[in-house]
Amino acid sequence: MSKLNLLAAALIFSATSLVALPASAGNDDSFAPGGTAVDQHTQQFKHLKIVMDLKAASPASVGFAATVASRIMQHPGAKLIVIVEGPAIGVFAKKNYLDHQGIVDNWVALVNQGVKVEYCGNSVAGAGLKPADMVGLNRKNPAVVNPGAFPTLGHYESLGYSPVVTMLLDK
Repeated sequence: MSKLNLLAAALIFSATSLVALPASAGNDDSFAPGGTAVDQHTQQFKHLKIVMDLKAASPASVGFAATVASRIMQHPGAKLIVIVEGPAIGVFAKKNYLDHQGIVDNWVALVNQGVKVEYCGNSVAGAGLKPADMVGLNRKNPAVVNPGAFPTLGHYESLGYSPVVTMLLDK
């Protein structure tokens, strides 16, 4: 074999071994400190009692919290209370329903699954709204306007609910 052919064969061999390296590196624990993560993403927790502090900064954060709430409610026997506070409380105002119908309808579905929703009375007033201006979400399990987010969160924590704060991370 000539030197040129030998050099070409060596280059081809080197290139093919480099292409295969990333695929094999993913399967080799020596490339990851601590080895490989344990897959428990389908584990179900029973009888969760959570009070979610939804600090609603935008309609997108209200929609994101609905996704989080939906995932919590997939666990057997989960009880979830959501306290909505912040400038995006207006998403739940009757006058804004058509603008945010998809988001509000997602919350209606959650309330129909047993989620309890409360609006921070201070945020409602701060938005220039009254309790009568807010969407009830469900006639049998209506959303309520509470005396304020912090006292209400403290109340539910005293009843054994674990606090969770949802926050949409900006890109």
